[in-house]
Amino acid sequence: MTLNETPQRSNTIIGIAIALVVVITLIGIWFIKSRSESTGGMRQITYQVEASGGYAQIIYTNSNGKNTEAQMLTTPFNKTISVPVGTEVYLTASNPSQTGTVVCRIKLDNKDWKESQGKHPVDSVACAGIVK
Repeated sequence: MTLNETPQRSNTIIGIAIALVVVITLIGIWFIKSRSESTGGMRQITYQVEASGGYAQIIYTNSNGKNTEAQMLTTPFNKTISVPVGTEVYLTASNPSQTGTVVCRIKLDNKDWKESQGKHPVDSVACAGIVK
């Protein structure tokens, strides 16, 4: 081995080390980003119910991820909450007057996401999904 070969070998080793650091960094960034998208972040959910009778029996998933007890509420009904990505949300509405129509909607970040509607003799509807 001559003196001229040593700097070339050092440059090759340094180049390989730099490339290895760049690849490992890119893999780390990709891993962190993919984990944060699938497990992090909050989304805004808006529940809406309309019933031609002016009231409905409503059950929905609250911000803690639990379903509420059935409640008789006036319509139109609107409720907005924030939930983490991955939460399963549920909304059901029953029309106790059993006449006319009943509609349930769930909006995700203020955009239409889920909807169900029924006319008599259908007296209840449900909307559900996993927040992405």
